[in-house]
Amino acid sequence: MIPRSAIRRALRLLLAGLAVAGFGLAAASPAEAQNVRLGFVDSQRIFESYRGAQEAQERFGREITAWRTEADERRRALDVLRNEMKDQEALATEAKKVEQESALSKAVSEYDRCVQEFWGPGGRVQRMNEEMTREVIGKIRDAVETIAYQDGYDLVLDAADGNVIFGVKGLDLTDRVLTELAKDPAASSATPR
Repeated sequence: MIPRSAIRRALRLLLAGLAVAGFGLAAASPAEAQNVRLGFVDSQRIFESYRGAQEAQERFGREITAWRTEADERRRALDVLRNEMKDQEALATEAKKVEQESALSKAVSEYDRCVQEFWGPGGRVQRMNEEMTREVIGKIRDAVETIAYQDGYDLVLDAADGNVIFGVKGLDLTDRVLTELAKDPAASSATPR
């Protein structure tokens, strides 16, 4: 499953960047600062309701399960080799022992390589998480930007991470973002509450 904290962290960075830009606009022009239009979204609700995020998490979970299965099979094969060596130790010739140790060493190396390929730094899990997070965040960002441009919002904050302590319900754009996300045919059912 894509860690929601990773997605929320990426969204917070995006929204923080928009906030800095909005505050910069307000500071640059005090006369226009009175006309700054603000809004906020609840990213936690978006992730819980947006079908695209749910589908990404499900897809991620399926991949993780498949990778775990592959790694478990390799580990079981290692266990079989170890047990065979132990069972045959008393009867094996020195040449056979060397051959078995070589096979075990190779299997251990392959298992370690597999584990690192999947879960190590820069491994498949990390790359897939980053790709899916980037994809979901991009769609949410596009939906927020579409609404912000359509309605002239200068600044949109995220309520889920505590950036918004209070907000008039009329400034909450979460349902509108979910509606905008629902227009994406690839993620068929983002439902506003």
